Amino acid sequence: MSLAAGHSTATTFQTGRAVGKELASIGLSWVLAPTLDLLSDSTEPLDASQTFGSNPAIVRDHATALIQGLAAEGISACPNAHPAWPFLEVFRSQSPAELAENVEEVSQTPEFTPLANFCATHPHDSLQFGEPVHDFPELEDTAHAIRATREFILRGRCRYQGPTVSSVAEAPEGATVCDKHLPFLTMLSGLNMVKLPKDPEAKLESIKILEAAVMSCPLCARLVRESAARVAKFKTHFLSWPKALTSRQPESLLLPNHHIFAQHAYRASITAVSDGASPLRGLAPTSILLLLTPSVPRKHPNSPSDPFEPLGRSLSTSFSRLRHVPYTLSAGLTEIHRPFLQRAAAVILVLCNISSALIESQDEVVSAVQSILRARDAMPGQQRTRKVVIGAGDPRDLRDDFPGWWGVCCYDYSRGALEAVTEVVLGQKEATGVLPA
Repeated sequence: MSLAAGHSTATTFQTGRAVGKELASIGLSWVLAPTLDLLSDSTEPLDASQTFGSNPAIVRDHATALIQGLAAEGISACPNAHPAWPFLEVFRSQSPAELAENVEEVSQTPEFTPLANFCATHPHDSLQFGEPVHDFPELEDTAHAIRATREFILRGRCRYQGPTVSSVAEAPEGATVCDKHLPFLTMLSGLNMVKLPKDPEAKLESIKILEAAVMSCPLCARLVRESAARVAKFKTHFLSWPKALTSRQPESLLLPNHHIFAQHAYRASITAVSDGASPLRGLAPTSILLLLTPSVPRKHPNSPSDPFEPLGRSLSTSFSRLRHVPYTLSAGLTEIHRPFLQRAAAVILVLCNISSALIESQDEVVSAVQSILRARDAMPGQQRTRKVVIGAGDPRDLRDDFPGWWGVCCYDYSRGALEAVTEVVLGQKEATGVLPA
C-alpha cells in the first residue's frame, strides 16, 4: 500500500527490480507476491497494507509494475488472491447451478479487473488462491463448485494456463475440517499445488489421504495428472535448479543502494490526512514530547524488542525531552502514562490496525487518551496540547474523527516507514502521499 500511496508506478517497477535482484542474489526465482485483492470493508486490517488499495485500476497498474520489475531480474511472480477471490461471496448465496448461470456477470465486476489483467498478460505464470473451503457446509460439494467455476473463468474465459497454488495450509480454530483433510479438499477445488500442514503427524496423514484418493478415485487421479503437467511446464520456463544451487559469496548479498531507494519510496508514501502543517513545527526543542506506541509483533527476529524504537530514536534527535512510553493492549493506560499526559506539551499517539479481530482492541486506549487531553485542555489558562496521530498500518484506522488531532499515515512500522514519517511530523518534509482509493 505504501507503493500505491506514492502514486508512481515507476517507483513500483523499480521496487520490483530491487526485490528481484535481492532474491536472485540468493538463488531464488519465484516469489509469492503481490496481492491482487482490493481493499474493502471485509479486508482484515492486518492484511490491508499488503493491498494496493480499493481502486481496481490502481491495483492493476501497480501490481503489473511490480510483476514487470521482478521479471526484469528473472523472478517469476505468483500473485496472491487471498484471503478470498471475487466469487467467494457468491458461493455463500447461490447454489452451484445458479452460480454457473451468473458467473459471466460476476466476472465483469470491478474486483475482477486485476485478476483478469494478470491472466491476460501472464497466462503461463502461477497464481495463488486462498478460498476457505472449510467455511462451508457440504465441503466436497463446495470444492467441486469452486473447481468448476475456476475452470470456467480462469481456463475458459481468461484462457489462463498456468498452475494455481494454495495459500492455506491449516484450518482455523473452529472449522469443520481438520488440517490433515485440508490438502485433499484444496486439490478437489482445482488448485495444482497444495500446502501441507506444519505439524509432522498431520503432514504425514494428509499425504496418505491424498495418496488413497488418487488410488481409488479416477477424478482425483486426473486432477493430479493435470496438476503435474502444469507444474512441470511452469518449472521448465521459470525455475532453474542450477541457478538456485549456485554458491554465492557473502559480499554479493550486500546491496546498500537498495536502502537508499527504499527510503525514497517510503518518503513518497507518507500521507497527511489532516489539513495544514504538523503542529510540532515550531515546538521548542526542550518541550516534553510524549510518544505513545502500541505493543505489536516484531517484523522479524532481528528487529528491536519494541518495533517503534526507531521512531522514538528519530524524534529524540529534535526533542531532548522525548518520553517514549509504550502501552500494552491488555493493560491500556496505567498510572505511568497519566502524569506524562498531564505534563507533555505535545502528544504523538500511534495506532496500528485498531479494528483487527485478531488482536486486542486499541479503542479503549484511544478514548482514554482523548478524554484526559480534553479535560486538560479545558482547564482555564492551560495551553492547548499539540496532538499528532500516526496510522502505522491500516489507513482505515484514521477514518474515525480525531477532533483537534493532526493525522498522518505511514502504512507500516518498518524502520524506513517510521523514519520517513518522522521527517513529516517534525515539519522537515511535506507529505506527498495520497490515500489509495
